Amino acid sequence: MVAPLSISTGIKQAAKYLITVLGPLFLVLSDHGMAQSSSWLQPGEVEWRTESLSAIDQQFMASQRQTVESLANKLGRSLSGTTQRDLDTLQLILDRKLVPQEDILTLQALGVVLGDLLGDELNMQWVVYRDRAGRSRALRYLSTDIFIFPVTLISRRWSVGSDKAVTTIYQDTYDATANRLPGASWR
Repeated sequence: MVAPLSISTGIKQAAKYLITVLGPLFLVLSDHGMAQSSSWLQPGEVEWRTESLSAIDQQFMASQRQTVESLANKLGRSLSGTTQRDLDTLQLILDRKLVPQEDILTLQALGVVLGDLLGDELNMQWVVYRDRAGRSRALRYLSTDIFIFPVTLISRRWSVGSDKAVTTIYQDTYDATANRLPGASWR
């Protein structure tokens, strides 16, 4: 009969000692390392950062714009870059129910086109906005902390049955943002 393998008492005591003495030291060192490697600020402070759109973001947004262009073509229209005409086209797409209420991705594509119009009018650029909640595509005014999140402006409303007019959504967002821009008191 073969005796089962066991760890000697000396090794057990050494392991227990290492865990007891070095364990807290390891936690302090790993905590310190994580704090230094984190780009997030302390609780209570603004915790966001931005970066340029990736090639994948740009390709995805181009695909979303093409989806909206195809829907506009079904109406005998196209996206022109002219604010009022494109807002009317977005409204027609919704009014004619070319996008089902539960098709969030296509509703968000409408938001990208809406964002393009807002960005052109307000001199804002598309960026990737990251915070603790996740990653979003947003419009940013220069290097300020003024952001718009237009991708969901239409989808959040229409997916729950709201029929707020696209022109109203646009104008409300435009007004609220323009009032925050530098020199707004001169407008």
